[in-house]
Amino acid sequence: MRFNFVSITGLPILAAVIVLLVATVAPRAEAASSDPPIAGTMVKFVATDPPVPVPDTPFISADGQTIKLSNFKGRLVMVNFWATWCGPCIRELPSIDNLRRAVSDPRLEIILVSIDRGGAKIHRPFLAQLGITALTSTSDPRASLLQALKGPGIPITLLISPQSQVLGRLIGDAEWDSPEARALIQYYLDAG
Repeated sequence: MRFNFVSITGLPILAAVIVLLVATVAPRAEAASSDPPIAGTMVKFVATDPPVPVPDTPFISADGQTIKLSNFKGRLVMVNFWATWCGPCIRELPSIDNLRRAVSDPRLEIILVSIDRGGAKIHRPFLAQLGITALTSTSDPRASLLQALKGPGIPITLLISPQSQVLGRLIGDAEWDSPEARALIQYYLDAG
């Protein structure tokens, strides 16, 4: 017995099934390409979906003034929480400094936030001793901002949108001067 499978439109059913599969899979492939590039050293980065507003918690600028993350609205902000007593933090600081040198785009603000209780008198000479020259550090001596952002510990790095929303976070240290990190930063700069 021989069967001749024909759809209502005259196409063989197999061809109709293939067309249907392609039509349903193609939009998913396009959606996946709009995801941030997560590879290599950035596999620990977790995008926030949907992005959430940054808290209105004040911290201390490098020059001793009270500031908030919302002060940087209009720019992509990379916020890295660290301390002088944190080994993984110390390991990643040079790569963040190198990233600042490599990406001079004025749309990117890189903010180090020290949670050292002694503030600038502790972290400023420490950064100089490490040879960190492209960046200065702000202070959050009571870790209020870190807690408001629900940071489980340090180091932790968050990316904040120009609209002051948390785009994602990376818990632990990372190689921020790697090609993968630069691709991630560029993705969010291009997304605006």
